[in-house]
Amino acid sequence: MLARTRSMVGLDIGTSSVKAVELTRRGKDVEVTGFGQVELAANTSEERASAVRELLAEGNFKTRRVVTSISGKMVIIRYLSMVRMSDEELKNAITFEAEKYVPFPLDECVLDCQRIDSPEGSTTGNMTVLLVAAKRSQVEEHLSTVDAAGLVPEVIDVDAFALSNAHTLCAAMDEGMDGTATIAFVDVGHTKTSVNVVSGGNSLFTREIGIGGCDFTDSISKRLSVGLREAEELKRDPGDGGDTVRDAIFPTIDDIGNEVQLSFDYFENQFDKEIGSIFLSGGGVKVGSFQESFERIFEKPTKIFNPFDHIQVSAAIDPDLLSCNASQLVVATGLAARLAKAN
Repeated sequence: MLARTRSMVGLDIGTSSVKAVELTRRGKDVEVTGFGQVELAANTSEERASAVRELLAEGNFKTRRVVTSISGKMVIIRYLSMVRMSDEELKNAITFEAEKYVPFPLDECVLDCQRIDSPEGSTTGNMTVLLVAAKRSQVEEHLSTVDAAGLVPEVIDVDAFALSNAHTLCAAMDEGMDGTATIAFVDVGHTKTSVNVVSGGNSLFTREIGIGGCDFTDSISKRLSVGLREAEELKRDPGDGGDTVRDAIFPTIDDIGNEVQLSFDYFENQFDKEIGSIFLSGGGVKVGSFQESFERIFEKPTKIFNPFDHIQVSAAIDPDLLSCNASQLVVATGLAARLAKAN
């Protein structure tokens, strides 16, 4: 009997670029069958829609089915302790709980929730519930971009959760990866840094920090007295000025590190678990010495996460080009990883 083939595109619409990864499942095997990245000339809805269309035209994707994600201040994530109840009871109760934690009117929100711990075998009367609330206007704007490109959105996820979903998929594909360890995922995007701490396969802590790659550019501009465009070029390719650029951005890396440390301290005190390792992703971690700086700051094993070291890649894809862009494609990979859960 032939194995069923099914594909899904993970579409990561950021503030500086649009990224996509297509995963195709054949039976139990999952393969990368497409990817692409297009820079945004401006962060407007029209430019984002145009970039998505360009990405699809160039990426040779097999499907129009996508999973995409949202993030930012209009997305609220909370971990709630609630009296243990059935899923149906939780569905009815979550709106009343959300009123305590969501800072805008609930009739302007899209709400979702998920039980984190299983009721079986529990010795307490409480359970942990993950609550996500997003402004409806942000969701609708995001969907309009997807619709304008002729795509079929299947799920809207959250950036931070996509990081751990990528790791879960990799662990399922590679027996050498530990899918139960306590790991911190740190994704440095253009305007923000996302943190997601996972233990035993469950996300237990998330946070967004308002520092990102654009702050590296600003630091270079101020330190070297050059314009932002030249600073951006130096950030991406410092040439012979590598040491100077590293010195310019180190205080910003240190600022991110301090904020991440606060997050780690809170998590470890709250859950009495030690974070074993750090997985880095996002365009910001490609700047000189970022990985080494984080490893020195936290004294923990720190690596730039390349999911394609663990997932089969189609022979039609340039492996060097894919690897070069890997850190920026982790969110898109985690979004496409929903394929493994689809029927």
